[in-house]
Amino acid sequence: MKRFEGLAKPSTLAAGSVFLIGGILDQALRLTGAPLSELAQSPVYAVRSLALLGGTLLLILSLVSIYERHAKQIGPFGFSAAVVAGTGTILLSGQFWAEAFLYPTLGRVAPALLDGSERPGSFAFGLLLTAAVFGVGWLLLGSAILRARVYRILPAVFILAGGAISLLPGWALGQAVLGVGLVLLSFSPSYRKHEGPQRVGSQLH
Repeated sequence: MKRFEGLAKPSTLAAGSVFLIGGILDQALRLTGAPLSELAQSPVYAVRSLALLGGTLLLILSLVSIYERHAKQIGPFGFSAAVVAGTGTILLSGQFWAEAFLYPTLGRVAPALLDGSERPGSFAFGLLLTAAVFGVGWLLLGSAILRARVYRILPAVFILAGGAISLLPGWALGQAVLGVGLVLLSFSPSYRKHEGPQRVGSQLH
């Protein structure tokens, strides 16, 4: 597992950056007021979805790397939070895969499904479940980081807030806020018990 520590900073920075880009593009698309079935046909939506999909895959690597480095400090609560956050991230990667590769086709052949006028209960439940597990997981992980004070407060607050906002299904605003937290985290000095801040150059590897 030690080999993952050196990947923490680059994977966290990359995940945060693409989450931020994908979240901004998502908000820009929603401001147009067009139905999702039409938005899913646009090249911007494709870039948005691929960015968010890439962000979730990088986030899994970042999560493993950061937990490996600070497992002792964040304790059993942090372990439980990391498990829930990891599960939610895996679920969310499936959702973003569908949005990138399935939604454009659904927008043409079944627009009512995407626009919500004819949404089966299983589909709606899946979206709610994914948002709930991802949001609660990262809310808890942000709380664990804040509680253990292994990083500065601001990144942990953004991660916590990103998790809370992600509880709203179908919106990528939570991922954008989480992205800000991850970018800040990648440049934040880390702390260990009875030690001062580690240098930025060695904090995540």
